[in-house]
Amino acid sequence: MRLLTIHAAKGLEFKVVVVADAGRDRPRPSGEEIICLPDGRFGFKVLDPATGRRRAAFAYDEVRSAEDRAEEAERLRLYYVAMTRAIDRLIVAGSIDPQRQEAGTPIGWVLERLELDELEDGDVVREAARLRICIDRYAADADASRETVAESVPTQLTLFDPGEPVAAAPDVPELPPLPPIEVPAERVGRLSYSALALYERCPYRFYAERIAGLRPVDGSVRENGAADRIDPVPNAVSTGLAATEVGDAVHRLLELVDLSAPAPPSLDQVLAWYPAATADELARIAGLVDGYCGSSLAARVAALPGAGSERPFAFEHDGVLFHGVLDVLQLEEGRALVADFKSNLLGELAPADIVEAEYQLQRLVYAIACFRAGADEVEVVYQFLERPDELVSALFRRDDLHALEAELSQAIARIQAGDFPPRPSELACAGCPALDVVCAGPRL
Repeated sequence: MRLLTIHAAKGLEFKVVVVADAGRDRPRPSGEEIICLPDGRFGFKVLDPATGRRRAAFAYDEVRSAEDRAEEAERLRLYYVAMTRAIDRLIVAGSIDPQRQEAGTPIGWVLERLELDELEDGDVVREAARLRICIDRYAADADASRETVAESVPTQLTLFDPGEPVAAAPDVPELPPLPPIEVPAERVGRLSYSALALYERCPYRFYAERIAGLRPVDGSVRENGAADRIDPVPNAVSTGLAATEVGDAVHRLLELVDLSAPAPPSLDQVLAWYPAATADELARIAGLVDGYCGSSLAARVAALPGAGSERPFAFEHDGVLFHGVLDVLQLEEGRALVADFKSNLLGELAPADIVEAEYQLQRLVYAIACFRAGADEVEVVYQFLERPDELVSALFRRDDLHALEAELSQAIARIQAGDFPPRPSELACAGCPALDVVCAGPRL
């Protein structure tokens, strides 16, 4: 008896040939992104900039269908080669479900050509050919009946004499236990305040983006390095601008506002930055900027001497350099006011709940930066421009500095130790590069 592949059997003939495992289909891999055919046709998939999903372009589906048909024809040819190697008898063995259409398997091809109404044991005659069909249907009691028959037959082959004593197992030295696997933590040398906010939102996404270097699928990381001051806009409707571009336009317009006499600047600037902006997006951007200019916070800042916008800061703590830009800073006579603008879509969420859940570390970084600059009292105000009068404010005094630094040290220690558990939520998972790749996201 010889065991051969179909390719190795080409040109040979045998008295009896058994084609085994003929009921197995071979599913086509689905990950191909570029398909080329010998006739020059091709198709490929591209990344949809709105969803981050790969979609078929040009004639991809047509080319893939043609390639599937060619592959099926090649399989038919190969099995024709296998089945024509027999001289006297051909046995085709395989499983099939008669309730399903399984013409994609070799044994399915054979049964389809026979045009049988029902599968039953017996002979089938087609012109000069005579075939015998043998069916072994699974039954729940089949295993038990086989065991009964096996027990009743005394001539079963035995490999060992039941009377021989069983040798004791040899003494095997006990292996030492395997040490636990340690995942090396990559030390972080610098952090922006937006990176801290991301870590607070979801440590695993922080790892994926800030350490592993994966790019968010919604394009929220900007190549010009301005991403550290862009806030993601959750649940944004896909329009002419990306969600982060809307937030960027709002912040850049606010930079142009005269803090001592707040008035909305011209929207022509937005069209210069983002020519693809739609009328609806321009209206939303204008509404957010107007929200600040007409708010009580704007009136308060206008009355403060020396208030400035886009004030950079940097300080070192526990070997990590913290850096960022404050939207508004006023520091005088030991008292500091920090204002941070947020362009988030709120929906049914309360601004205070968002700050509590996602901006605690960012807020204490602001406070520490001001204390390092000489302030004795720091007020940090968050203004969500969609609801400009619902301010979220916190006041810190120099006596709080030790507790703030201790809390920041704990966060740094978790990051340096590689503590990155997933914290899925609708906001944290939107645009995450790890979602549905190595993290199940909300399904966790």
